[in-house]
Amino acid sequence: MVTTNTIRFSQFNASLNRNAQGQLVSDLSTPDNAQAKAVAEIIQRNNPDVLLINEFDYSPEAVQLFRQNYLAISQNGTTPVDYPYFYIAPSNTGIASGFDLNNNGTAVTTPGESGYGDDAFGFGNFSGQYGMLLLSKYPIDTANIRTFQNFLWKDMPNALLPDDPTTPQPNDWYSQEELAVLRLSSKSHWDIPIQVNGETIHVLASHPTPPTFDGVEDRNGKRNHDEIRFWQTILPLVMVITFTMMKGKRAVLMLGQAL
Repeated sequence: MVTTNTIRFSQFNASLNRNAQGQLVSDLSTPDNAQAKAVAEIIQRNNPDVLLINEFDYSPEAVQLFRQNYLAISQNGTTPVDYPYFYIAPSNTGIASGFDLNNNGTAVTTPGESGYGDDAFGFGNFSGQYGMLLLSKYPIDTANIRTFQNFLWKDMPNALLPDDPTTPQPNDWYSQEELAVLRLSSKSHWDIPIQVNGETIHVLASHPTPPTFDGVEDRNGKRNHDEIRFWQTILPLVMVITFTMMKGKRAVLMLGQAL
C-alpha cells in the first residue's frame, strides 16, 4: 500500500448551478462549455486531493459528465485530474415547505413561480439547485456517511431563531407549525468518512445560507450563524460516537439522528 504523507483539502464555490432542472446536464454533455472549462482548469491547477464544490446542482449524471468531459481533459495545457470517488446527495434547496416562510402573505409551492425559493426549505427554484458535491482521490466509506439534512432548526441547542419585530412575543418569525418542519440546513450537513493510509478522516461539509437577502428579522443571518455553529455543537458528539464505534459499542446520536 502506498503511504500518503500529505493530503490537501479544498472548497470551491464553482457556481455550476442553472436556472432550470436538467440544464446542467445539458451544458456538461459536451466538452465546450466555457464556464465548466474555466472551473475545471482552476481545479486542475490547484489539484486538491479532496474537493468540496458548492453550488453544483444535484445530479449524479452531471457529476459523471463533469469528470469525463472536463476534469479528464487538459484545460489550457494543465494536467487532467482524476477523482475516482465522489459523493452527491439531495439538498434542501428548492424543496417546498408548504409554508409562507418569508411572511409576505402567500405560501408559494409551485417550482419556478415567483417567491418559490423564499418559501422552500433552502432557497432554490427547483429541488437540488445550488447543491454540494464532494470529489475525492481516496475511497469514501459510503456505508458510514451521516447526513443531517432533515435536522430541525428548533432542535439546535440555544437556537438563534428570528423574531417578528411587529409583535411583543420573542423569536416568533416562524409559527410553531413552521418550526415543526423547518430544517436547519439550507443545503445539508454531511459527515463523510474518507479512507487514507488505513485510517479514517471525517470531512464535515456544509454550505450555509448567505447572511443577507432578508429583512430586519435577519432570518438568513441567524440561520447562517446556527448552520456554522452546528459543527461546533456536533463535533464532540461525532468524535465520541466514532470512538465508541471503534470500541465495538453501541452509540446513540442525541443531537438529531443521522437523517
